[in-house]
Amino acid sequence: MNSNPNWLLEMFAALDADGVPGLFPWLHDDVKFRFAGYPPGRGAQAFADAWDAMSAPIASISHELEQIWELGDEAICRGEVTYRLHDGRKVRTPFANVFRLLDGRISEYLIYVDASAVFGPAPG
Repeated sequence: MNSNPNWLLEMFAALDADGVPGLFPWLHDDVKFRFAGYPPGRGAQAFADAWDAMSAPIASISHELEQIWELGDEAICRGEVTYRLHDGRKVRTPFANVFRLLDGRISEYLIYVDASAVFGPAPG
């Protein structure tokens, strides 16, 4: 994936269209991940399970990337994410993600966002 300069744009488009299952082609089977202050996890299925457990209030999600930096097998991006909730509200907040690639797939996916307006405070 990292040989394609637009891979992050394509990945976020798949995430926004299909939810976490849209990420599977980009995720290493043993991906390490962390969403904000929530506990870290490992594995593509664990990523999906964690998202399913916390995304009940979300009807849809969309990302607007503002900047992307790539250095070898690492990438960082920042932008704005909009959560559309089942109750009709929209919550928009900035985010930054850090990625590490292995064999062209994401082996580490770190998400830095304050989504407390959607999910409440992260567990301590």
